[in-house]
Amino acid sequence: MKRNGLLSVAILAVFVVLIASTIYYFMHPEESTKPFWLMSSAYVTYAQAFTWNEHRETQFMTWELTGVNGDYADLHLLSHGVSVSGGNVTVVPGEAEWRIDIVTREIVNSSDANYVGKKCPFWIQTDVKVGSLVETFYGVTTISRSERVEVLGEQRDCWILEYNWPTSSMKRWYDKSSGICIKIQVIMHQQDLTIVTTETAALTNIGF
Repeated sequence: MKRNGLLSVAILAVFVVLIASTIYYFMHPEESTKPFWLMSSAYVTYAQAFTWNEHRETQFMTWELTGVNGDYADLHLLSHGVSVSGGNVTVVPGEAEWRIDIVTREIVNSSDANYVGKKCPFWIQTDVKVGSLVETFYGVTTISRSERVEVLGEQRDCWILEYNWPTSSMKRWYDKSSGICIKIQVIMHQQDLTIVTTETAALTNIGF
């Protein structure tokens, strides 16, 4: 009887652990896995097309993992944005250095303190579906739908995240298999101008 009692206790303990693990997994889905592609020197370069009035200008944006140590990755970002003054638009470069928690995507250190505590926007978790809540640098939103997009010479199945603000909107396409953002479109309305920025992955060493 004593042996049967101990066996019952052991089975109950295993059952409790399984239940607890399952609950934790579903409450923390993005903390369950690390990206399979994440390694030092991984990078994605995007062609950035800026359009306003009759003007069109192309620049490039690149993020690169300069180091991976334990649960943290160091990321270097080189990008371009727009500055509007007196009805004139100027495309300006910018750089940032981030240290990212690989599992949660949280930026834990940055060359610009405003980024600290926010979620890296260049990849998301892959165990998601339409309606899933996803947090990035730009806030929390739901996956609105899926869509196929041609990037890097092939059609990719993507999840769509959309953001809307009073004077701008953003749409981001995330590759389903890797979670990597492969296309971005931003529409801004400033000083009677409509500025459209489209960023499309053009070069990478990541096999996804």
